[in-house]
This record gives sequence, C-alpha cells and structure tokens, in this order.
Amino acid sequence: MSEQDDQLREMAAHRGLKLVKSRRRKPGGDFGRFGLKDAKGEAVFGFDKDRLVATATEIEDHLRGDTRETWGKSAGSVKARPKPKPAPAPKPKPRFKVKVDNLLAKLPAARRAEAFTELFARPGIRVERIVSRGQATPEAEPMVQDGDEWVLLLEGAAGLRIEDSDEVRLGPGDHVWIAAGQRHWVTWTARDRPTVWLAVHLG
Repeated sequence: MSEQDDQLREMAAHRGLKLVKSRRRKPGGDFGRFGLKDAKGEAVFGFDKDRLVATATEIEDHLRGDTRETWGKSAGSVKARPKPKPAPAPKPKPRFKVKVDNLLAKLPAARRAEAFTELFARPGIRVERIVSRGQATPEAEPMVQDGDEWVLLLEGAAGLRIEDSDEVRLGPGDHVWIAAGQRHWVTWTARDRPTVWLAVHLG
C-alpha cells in the first residue's frame, strides 16, 4: 500500500469512515479506484452500483469537505450537499416608538388637595386621572357637570352619592355613570393610601 493510500485511510478513519480500494485488474474493471464506507459498512462515497469510481484526489477532496455538487450527480450512491439557506432578511426598523405610561406610577401625594392630570382631550371628550387622599366633597358644594361623566376607580377606596340615591362604596374596578347636570358628592376617600380615579368626560 502506498504512502498516499495510508494518508487517505488515516483521514477516513478520523471521520469514522473506512477507505476501500479496488484491486480488480480485469478489462473494464475499477482497479485503483476508491470508495468510502461508514462504520456499518454502508456506501458513503465513490460507489456506482458494484464498482468503485472515485480517484484518490476525489476521496481527499471529499474528506476535506470540498467535494463538488457535480460529483453527487455522477456517482449513483453519492448525494449532493444541500445548498446553505440564505440568511433571513433584516427586520425593517420601526417607524415610530410607542410611548408607554402607567397611571399608577409616580402618583402625586395629594395630601392637601386632589391632583388632576389630563391624559387626553379632543372635541367632545376629555380623559383625566384624579388622585385623592382623604378628600371629600362638602355637602353644600355638590359637583355638577355640563356633560356626562364615566368614572372608574383604579386603586384605593371611596364613597359616592348621587342626588336622590344612597351612598355607594367603590373599590378597585368599580365604575359609575354620572349624567350631565346630576349633583353628586364624593363622601369620603381612603386616608391611608391614594385613591386613583379615571374620569371620562363627554360633551
């Protein structure tokens, strides 16, 4: 066995393969040709039916990972390497950045007076956050508004009375509709924690 054969055999062994070399000298035979088999004895490269067809150079190129796709088409048992998948196209950059605020973050102390923060205003609608802490509406000074109001209590606790009705207690998640012109009173709000309202004014 030649030095080249020894080198190819060693390269194949490093990849878990076995080098096969034909010694058949009959006319039309495959003398001097090579093939590769795996550990189970299955043909991996250089076989065409019952013949060996690969040259020493082709075996070396295959073991070095440089076998061309055309070789797979010429040898029946050799499969062409799949083409690498193209890299995914980069995602387009967003056209604007969404600004996220939190109604319950950085609340004003509101110990001396209620704190009003306008969140949104358009013709016919206005949305505001109200933070209370112990405040109440004086009995002699009821609140009366020109437009309808929908109010949601987000945090804390409060009492509310609308004219001609009994007082109701509000907790987180409770909401009330107050019609335009209705007198109403916030009878109390929690003193030990902020009470946060979301008020939507219509009209």
